[in-house]
Amino acid sequence: MKKTDSVAFLGENTSFEGKLSFHGTVRIDGHFKGEIYSDGTLIIGERGIVEADINTNCVVISGEVHGNINNANSAEIHPKGKVYGNIVTSSIVIHDGVIFEGSCRMDHTRIQNLKKESETTDNKKGLIKLFPTLKNRNIDKTIIKPENPGKKEPAMNDKVLRS
Repeated sequence: MKKTDSVAFLGENTSFEGKLSFHGTVRIDGHFKGEIYSDGTLIIGERGIVEADINTNCVVISGEVHGNINNANSAEIHPKGKVYGNIVTSSIVIHDGVIFEGSCRMDHTRIQNLKKESETTDNKKGLIKLFPTLKNRNIDKTIIKPENPGKKEPAMNDKVLRS
């Protein structure tokens, strides 16, 4: 039997208050208030409203979020998305038309810390499943050198955030 990721929905006309913890993928199109913890993916639909601190592997926002977002992997905010809070992530995509009121910090050390935790844990399948490329990469020795040291212009390998 092939194992598939679990998928759950909080529909458009629903409301929930509390602590949400899950594996796999959850889509919220209704109203959620509380805390969210996951090693999976959280999708907030266009009509979704979340009042919570979000701690997930990946988040995709098309609706509205009031709270801080902490991601191990990525955050993406689609054109109708609204975020009122701070974001800490390794990778972020903010599309045109987004409302983002808060600060953003790119934190690549989170992936390094997760890699170290996975190496010291007997049950590795959780993090290796989430980050299969970490299994064979030596992130700790990766060094990125700027192409144009001393210049104020971004180098080709620098990321420029525009919204």
